[in-house]
Amino acid sequence: MDYSQIVEELIIGCDLSAETGKRIAWKRCSDYADEHTEGRRAYNDFMNAVSARLGDMPVRLNDFTEEIGDLPENAKLHLTCDSQTGPVLTGDAEGLAYLAALCTELAREQVAGDHAHLWTNEPPLCGHSHPLVIYHEPDTWFEELEEAEEKTKDGSETSTPRDIELTEIAALCVLAKVPPGMPLRSGRLYRVISVNEYQDKGMWEKRLRDGNERFRAFTITNDDGTPEEFGFDLDDPAVIFFSQADIENLANHA
Repeated sequence: MDYSQIVEELIIGCDLSAETGKRIAWKRCSDYADEHTEGRRAYNDFMNAVSARLGDMPVRLNDFTEEIGDLPENAKLHLTCDSQTGPVLTGDAEGLAYLAALCTELAREQVAGDHAHLWTNEPPLCGHSHPLVIYHEPDTWFEELEEAEEKTKDGSETSTPRDIELTEIAALCVLAKVPPGMPLRSGRLYRVISVNEYQDKGMWEKRLRDGNERFRAFTITNDDGTPEEFGFDLDDPAVIFFSQADIENLANHA
């Protein structure tokens, strides 16, 4: 179904050149989706049309119950990951069947960035399991990934070591195009909650080179408003770091 006409009618009178106008437009569309769409697929299709019109990341429902049924009572999955063995996913029969159904449903929808979350301490994950996010991306995602890796291998992306005090980093901004699928937007300022040593435990990463000597794990507030870990190189010229004083100066000159 083509939702573009409905979106156009909903945003009549909204000044999309102003942030306030865009927020009003998005709220109207979000309310419409909540009240008038039935099921995950219809909701996601509509909000994808809203995203295309307003230029924001799409908001999606990640409840797959309607499509694949309730989670089986005995379904169990466990994910571990370390630098020696890499990721290891273990499941019982019900857990693996549920995961297969989830992946099949993701593959059925041709929407870039569609994904499903499995959370630590929530079924079907059990024990001290890592969380798992499964994304569906088009072939272009993998082509861009291959191009980015080739640039790293041939040394076309170089850097100058920065003198950075990690405890003073209060925010960051990615200037260049983010890796395909990474749920951040270029040019947006993100608050940094903490900076830690990289432990190779699974997170979104923007790599500049091989090795982890200057690679750190940044916990930031993502576009969904929740804390999430991302990996960045301290010397990446496409990533700018801000202190609290920098942020205050920006606010004073806004």
